[in-house]
Amino acid sequence: MAEESTTKELGLPLILKSDLVMKEKINATFQKIDAAVLPKTHADTKAHFDMWQPNKDYKKQDVVRSSTCPSWGFFMCKTPGTSGTSEPSGYGEGDVATDGTCTWILKLFGGATVIKHQDLQGRNLPDQHTIAAITDLQSVLDSKETPQNKGKAGGYPELNNSGYIPMSQLPPNVKEMRVLNTIVDRDAITGSLLYDGLQVHVLNATADPTVKSGWAEYMYDAANSVWIKRAEKESMDIVLNWMNLQDIPVVLTELSEKNGALQYKGNPVYEDIRNVVFVGGDNELMYPWNGTIQNIAVVCSEPQATALQFNIEVQAKADYAAKADKWTLAGGSILTFPANTAYQEFTGLTQNNSIKAGDVIRAATAGDDTGIVFHVTIKNN
Repeated sequence: MAEESTTKELGLPLILKSDLVMKEKINATFQKIDAAVLPKTHADTKAHFDMWQPNKDYKKQDVVRSSTCPSWGFFMCKTPGTSGTSEPSGYGEGDVATDGTCTWILKLFGGATVIKHQDLQGRNLPDQHTIAAITDLQSVLDSKETPQNKGKAGGYPELNNSGYIPMSQLPPNVKEMRVLNTIVDRDAITGSLLYDGLQVHVLNATADPTVKSGWAEYMYDAANSVWIKRAEKESMDIVLNWMNLQDIPVVLTELSEKNGALQYKGNPVYEDIRNVVFVGGDNELMYPWNGTIQNIAVVCSEPQATALQFNIEVQAKADYAAKADKWTLAGGSILTFPANTAYQEFTGLTQNNSIKAGDVIRAATAGDDTGIVFHVTIKNN
């Protein structure tokens, strides 16, 4: 086989028929360089772009170039199908070309998928782009104001020397408050002079039933066709909601009501406790309130050797007045005070323990011993 005189791809000359000691190494280096470059027929490499072909089936995302394709881009198949007889053409990135049953989109090498007007570089897009072909450019141009619209209807307001919008360009409901003499004058405003947000100051507003004397200010609510009072000389008719008050003391938030009685954290704030005292037995007292007998305490100044039986009795006012002698035992039974005892409490009186205003209560014993004192505790309702 004849010895090659040049490399395959780059055609680098090789050293032949020489006794040069380094010939083999030099030629090997040339071959190594030559092998590192793309071959002249590199259709099988990833860097290769096929040229567009007519009447050829293309799949989605196939890429080609054409003779009219800009140097900065390539066509990618957007809709698969069969190409026609005329190659696709485009001018800017994103252009779509119809080719037979295929559609192609012109893509930019390494660029953005959408070029907006603010992103245009100029160096890779030709100047024949139309405004409509540049995304969002027309809408941006249309949104720009011109000096001719300054201070005009549909335009924009001008600023005065202090940087403020002059009063002449503010809407009437912002800048105006009309001064009127009476409510009649207010109600006489109609037509174009009556608009939503109109404010009036009525010098004598006493025709308004909520105003006792003096002036009042109103704003017109066009949606409901009513005048809303905003201020008056004497006071405003304001209804405050407890939930809208701020900085309410915590102690007030814990207050509640039950059966007409004030409570704090669920406990009664005040209990009307009365103490009825009987010295000795058979004393009678008309009780002036409705209540419940809570307990009975017995005090004996000289403890006795024998136990003492006693009753705390209640009789209804009507029965007492009729001398019916219908006494009920508080607690439901006769009570016993132990012998040799100076003090004793009787609690848990759940039967016959209610008493009404005007009822008569008494302590009844076997005898009248002034050395014994009965304390009856009653909680008023």
